[in-house]
Amino acid sequence: MRIPESTLATLAQERGLKETTLRQAGIRRHEQHPFDGWWEIPYPHRTGVWKRRYKNPAAGARPKYKDESGAKFHLYNPLRLGPNEEEVWFTEGEFDTLCLIEAGVPAIGIHGVSNIGDGEEGMLPTERGFRKDWLLLFEDSLCVVAFDQDEAAVEPQRRLAAALKGEQFDDWDTKYTDFNDWYRGDPEGFRARIAGYRDRTRRLYGLA
Repeated sequence: MRIPESTLATLAQERGLKETTLRQAGIRRHEQHPFDGWWEIPYPHRTGVWKRRYKNPAAGARPKYKDESGAKFHLYNPLRLGPNEEEVWFTEGEFDTLCLIEAGVPAIGIHGVSNIGDGEEGMLPTERGFRKDWLLLFEDSLCVVAFDQDEAAVEPQRRLAAALKGEQFDDWDTKYTDFNDWYRGDPEGFRARIAGYRDRTRRLYGLA
């Protein structure tokens, strides 16, 4: 399949995001085999990059995403959030994360709810998914879990929120099933709903 030509501005328009947001996140068009023409999404930490994940630019093509060879699951954390954060949101995927960040929310992404296990405290027992020791990074934070509005996400969202001793986002516009669709379709409504939920929840936790 021929990879279509596109620019960062095109990707930003497709996702309803600012080009500067994508650039600051380090997203760029990859130009080497085997991901020539794919979008490269780095997974940063405070001193470097955990791994790089690649998005297929061809609409409707499968697979939509692939990891570089040998890469392990990790949190998508473009803000490099860690211990002592006042508030952290967990959502599905890189672009949902960036939508929240543009709306002023400290957010972390999890690519695929299958990476939230059903073992002790809802975490997977190995490094294949969300690790139990990551819970310690956010034990003093207000944690909000906001996965997609679909059946596959219901139990993983509940389990992760319970493990983090946090909250589940519950103020969706029901016309949308994920944050990126919502942000593209109604950015002002998205920002207003998120801001209202944050205000109520932060007051509940004594942070407002």
